Amino acid sequence: MTPPLFKHQVVGIDRLVKSPEFALFDEMGLGKCRQVIEAAQHLCAVGEIQQVMVVCPAPVKDVWYNPDFGELAKFHSEPVSVEEYHAKNRVWCRYRDDTDAEPLEWIITNYEFVRSESRLDKLVKWAKLVKTLLVLDESSAVKNHRTLQTKACLILRRACSRVILLNGTPITQSPGDLYSQAQIMGEWILGFSNYYQFRARYAEMGGWQRKQIVGWHRLEELQTKLAPYVLRREKADCLDLPPKLPPITLTAALSLKSWKIYKDMRSEMIAWLDEATPVMAAQAGVRALRLSQITSGFLGGIQRPPLFYDGIPSDQDFQRQASPGLFRDFGSEKLDLLSSLLLERFEAGEKVLVWCRFRHEIERILALRLRVATAVIWGGQPGPERLQALRLLDPTTAPPGPALVLGTPASGAMGLNLTASYTVVYFSNDYSLKTRLQSEDRVHRPGQTKPVTYFDIVASGPAGQQTIDHAVLKALRRKEEISKWTVAAWRTALEE
Repeated sequence: MTPPLFKHQVVGIDRLVKSPEFALFDEMGLGKCRQVIEAAQHLCAVGEIQQVMVVCPAPVKDVWYNPDFGELAKFHSEPVSVEEYHAKNRVWCRYRDDTDAEPLEWIITNYEFVRSESRLDKLVKWAKLVKTLLVLDESSAVKNHRTLQTKACLILRRACSRVILLNGTPITQSPGDLYSQAQIMGEWILGFSNYYQFRARYAEMGGWQRKQIVGWHRLEELQTKLAPYVLRREKADCLDLPPKLPPITLTAALSLKSWKIYKDMRSEMIAWLDEATPVMAAQAGVRALRLSQITSGFLGGIQRPPLFYDGIPSDQDFQRQASPGLFRDFGSEKLDLLSSLLLERFEAGEKVLVWCRFRHEIERILALRLRVATAVIWGGQPGPERLQALRLLDPTTAPPGPALVLGTPASGAMGLNLTASYTVVYFSNDYSLKTRLQSEDRVHRPGQTKPVTYFDIVASGPAGQQTIDHAVLKALRRKEEISKWTVAAWRTALEE
């Protein structure tokens, strides 16, 4: 039976129905997808739309599409036809015996796929055939006005009669993230014909040759322009959920061998930072990946700096450049600590979710062969393998007894309901604040019945010396964007 709507969802659905262009920026866990589905069914019933196109990050496609666990399967009560638009299209349909109504057509695709001009052309043609609602899920994917996926979504938007943007973390780095999202809703909302006019109005320039944004002003004016088109609510104001308990930091002291490797690499990086120019700050983040590997007891896989558009590369960017078989394991300090923690939790019958920055960390944990039901969530995996992980921690299908799900946050931090677990362990941390916030809320959302415990495992020197693990964790807990660190900030972090 479909659960009743929450009061905040009723309000959100009403706003979506009344506004042809709207951004629903509710915090993670407030049911943004369901609000869209309910609004779309109403709009179809009154003849406002005949088709919905959802564009989302690749790991989120199954959150919409999956015929067993997807949001459409759970909440779409009217006849529906759902197609995944990708290299190999998948389709499922659901009809009702008590109505002859035509099914509402849903097309699910991802941002990376629509960058191609030929693929985008097909979507545009389909959108122009009927009244189409465009949904951009995790809309911070279009925050950069220069990227191909942003330009593609703007073209697609112009072919659709309505648009909805969804995001639990709409501003990940600065108010500048809102420019492209607002332009896709409607160019009249902000009233600028290009990004540089927007920047001239709201940004304070400085730094290297006064080409860097060092601050923002007139933000009340910006908020006033956006207010009629945006709705943002937080869980604390809408839901009575069990609390998030204060995070617990567990420290694993590196062996003398591991500490020597770490110190040598740190010294090499500090020497490089002494010669680095301000414009090389993003490269510092890439180089720091090796230090993060060392604290987890291995090295390898990084052949060259990953390709990325802005800021520090994501886990998916990094894994795309990793070379299997080129990893060297030399320490197990964090691994041993995690093993002890997991055995303790399994004895209590708990299901545990472990997030890892690197795939190789997951492979090493799997090699422990812990005797519980285990599954993984990472990029590029077969559908059945991912489905196994969802079944273990989805409250409607989770088996009794302990279980372990291992995942990379960039692949599993968005859209999933993993509330059968109330224990989350960060074996290592992604540098992205958005990824951290998203991954925390996979278990703290409707359906959770117990207080949620978070553990962060960090490596220290043999005498308690701080490592890059401490610097990254401190920044994330202060809600600080590491991708904005300067060369000086990286140097300070490494010397603490």
